Amino acid sequence: MRRGLLLFPALLALLGASPAQAALTQATLSEVALAPPPGARLPADLALHDAAGHATTPAQAQGKRPAVLVLADYTCTVLCGTELGLAGAALEKVKLRAGKDYTFLALGIDPKDGPAEAAAMKAAHFPDAPAEGVRFLVADASGIERAEAALGYTARYDAETDSYAHPLGLLVLTADGAVSRVLSGLEIDPPTLRLALVEAGKGQVGSLGEQLRLFCYGFDAARGIYNAWVERVLTIGTTTTVLLLGGFLVWALWRERRA
Repeated sequence: MRRGLLLFPALLALLGASPAQAALTQATLSEVALAPPPGARLPADLALHDAAGHATTPAQAQGKRPAVLVLADYTCTVLCGTELGLAGAALEKVKLRAGKDYTFLALGIDPKDGPAEAAAMKAAHFPDAPAEGVRFLVADASGIERAEAALGYTARYDAETDSYAHPLGLLVLTADGAVSRVLSGLEIDPPTLRLALVEAGKGQVGSLGEQLRLFCYGFDAARGIYNAWVERVLTIGTTTTVLLLGGFLVWALWRERRA
């Protein structure tokens, strides 16, 4: 057998490789959504700690200002950091001052995360933000459960990968903590965000009837493969590899025919 033909098994193995299977089922993922009920707000007596380890409450953390609230997994390696980074970039363009005109709040959804994880995520995405204007918060398991239930926020834990399938969304709060608007966590338009904060500052509450189903998760359990954005990266890498192998195979066969 010619040496060039030995490349065929490797090429076929690459093309036929099966992707990793997800742990969460499509039925479970269909439950993941952000749908605040009328009058949604964080429980007033919710026990929280900030990134410095100080005890606080939702009202104390918000500081009687309209706010943007994001629930995130502080150790997520998929899209949580992207969502927080996009939120920070958008807030820089709204021409409002953190700590004066609004407060940015993040709440961890993983009870294993404490002030240290909150501080690390804050430093990564809001390194120069004033302490009174950007608060990264944590709660225990029961507190997180209460917060999610009050906000209509449904996440599901994947024990096999120690990760969460959870919604990606920004909750805009009035100065007294009521949910005013829900915005996409990955398509953040600064003018829309500014308008939402201005309206929230006036105590206006918009329609909360629609559910936000854009969510963060490392796998797409509906098809048992990585989710769309990861799939695109893998497709590009696989295509490049196949082209390189194919080119090498043609070159090897040409060399052997000339030998």
